[in-house]
Amino acid sequence: MKKLFCTLALCAFMLSFGTVFAYQIKADVSTQRVPKGTKFNLVMVEPLSTSQMQAGDMFSARLTNDVKINNRTILPSGSLVRGTVEKYRATGRPSRSALLYLTFDHVVSVQGKQLPIKAAVCSNFEILQDGAISGGGNYWNELKRNTKKSGKIISDTTKWGIKSGDELFNGGRFLVTPFAAIGGTIGGGVYLVGDSIFDLFRKGHDVVIDQGIVFDIILLEPLDVPVS
Repeated sequence: MKKLFCTLALCAFMLSFGTVFAYQIKADVSTQRVPKGTKFNLVMVEPLSTSQMQAGDMFSARLTNDVKINNRTILPSGSLVRGTVEKYRATGRPSRSALLYLTFDHVVSVQGKQLPIKAAVCSNFEILQDGAISGGGNYWNELKRNTKKSGKIISDTTKWGIKSGDELFNGGRFLVTPFAAIGGTIGGGVYLVGDSIFDLFRKGHDVVIDQGIVFDIILLEPLDVPVS
């Protein structure tokens, strides 16, 4: 009986000591909070393209500058940020561009700890309301681009007529410019109609994030980073 009592007392002491020790370790851990809304400037480590990827593919980027709180460096430049291709939509017709959804999983601290983050891309790409990165086009965007290009053809041709007419003789612009403008209008119209028809059968643009491209992400939730 005495032996059993001693054993139980020893177990109770060890549990109490372990709890105090664990609490001491926890109490010794110091963290610094990076607030929600903080932007991280990143550089892509490897390329991504919707033409050759699968949902679940991993990617990496690195901080381009120090993240500081109260003039103290919390995450140094070069810290690794890892993420995942959540999903994507491939290109389609007519001129339907791809969409890419990225999830940022964690950032690696100075101590080598993987710290979960919740963030979203916020610059250097065409970003839709649901957070998708767009390839930058659809049929109506292509039609606007064609209209703008057609107008430029007409404008450039008219300017050429004015310049060429002035070089021929004094007042020559009044003779050459109308013909140049007519030619430019015909050329611009042919381009507009032809390319717009072609765009009906053409696939849109892929989302391509090249290695070395720089972009921003924004924290959607605060990030607590262990500091020494």
